[in-house]
Amino acid sequence: MSIKELVEISRFYGKDPNFLMAGGGNTSFKDEKYIFIKASGFELASIKEDGFVKLNRNTLESILEKEYPTDINLREKIFLQELIASCANGETKRPSIESLLHAILPQKYIVHTHPALVNGLTCSKNGFYIAKKLFDYRYVWIPYVTPGYTLAKSVKNRLSVYQKKYNLLPSIIFLENHGLIVGAENLVEIKSIHNFIMKTLKKQINRKPDFSPVKIDEEKIKKVYNYIKNYPAFKEMYIIFKNNAEISKVIRDSDSFKKVHSAYTPDHIVYAGPEMLFIENLENIEDNIDKYNRRNGCYPRVIAVKMLGVFTTGIKEIASHIAMISFLDALKIATYTESFGGYKFMDKNQIDFINSWQVEEFRSNIIMNNKTI
Repeated sequence: MSIKELVEISRFYGKDPNFLMAGGGNTSFKDEKYIFIKASGFELASIKEDGFVKLNRNTLESILEKEYPTDINLREKIFLQELIASCANGETKRPSIESLLHAILPQKYIVHTHPALVNGLTCSKNGFYIAKKLFDYRYVWIPYVTPGYTLAKSVKNRLSVYQKKYNLLPSIIFLENHGLIVGAENLVEIKSIHNFIMKTLKKQINRKPDFSPVKIDEEKIKKVYNYIKNYPAFKEMYIIFKNNAEISKVIRDSDSFKKVHSAYTPDHIVYAGPEMLFIENLENIEDNIDKYNRRNGCYPRVIAVKMLGVFTTGIKEIASHIAMISFLDALKIATYTESFGGYKFMDKNQIDFINSWQVEEFRSNIIMNNKTI
């Protein structure tokens, strides 16, 4: 049964930290009438058959034929209503915001992940040009656009151009500042394509992230922990600390921290906030937190302290844990971008939209409430 195979491939990549973190990514399978796609808020690593939602393909694909308001927030609200309306009778789960994207791709199986190695390419200054040299005609590159309706429409347009040029369909889609999509007719092909991509990129890497342990000052860590814990906004928060060889390199000073201070992908915004806070002087820690709040309309989830390490905060322990995973993912990406011309963050407008997007808030809340360590 193909749904069982969908569960198999979903768990295969969902359990691999080289491909996904937290509840990101999605997978799907199509038959002639329906598409089965991961429901919003479920994790690929532990997903079962009931974690997928069944959508009517004709209803779903007709969305692209409709006219939507130019106002982005209103458009996305209507688009979400249309997605929900495409659910098969009896479905109560909320479909992934990327359901339309999966529907327009012709392959039977679609796997969408966010590998740090791949995002070293998609979040780099020269990624677009290097992809041409490495993957020739086998891929399509999608410049960053908002996930959901806009992304689906952009992919459809690019696929049309690609098909006219090559008279075939690409099996690889690179999403700038986002991730990877692979499409194929069976699981063997899915794995083969992924292996080809990862093997090709690994040959280009000049330096891998070094997460080996380093000596830490426990007394100073405790002191800073108390500084943060006593700040009113963090009194009820869970706080986690970490340092390693790679973290030590980026917390030497504010210039070193620049390559991880902002957001590489939408997932980083959802789980680690719109930016990472760097503290140079402990005497100004409260002032720095206040300024962060005024800039972003929220409090920092990642607080790096010069020459000490990184603290993450969360209402629940799992939220703080995922914020740390997100920071480490950003650190991996930053390291890999060194091999592709240097780092390139999402721009401010893109970050602000994701930071206030109700769809991402919904996904984040479900994962934070359901996930256990």
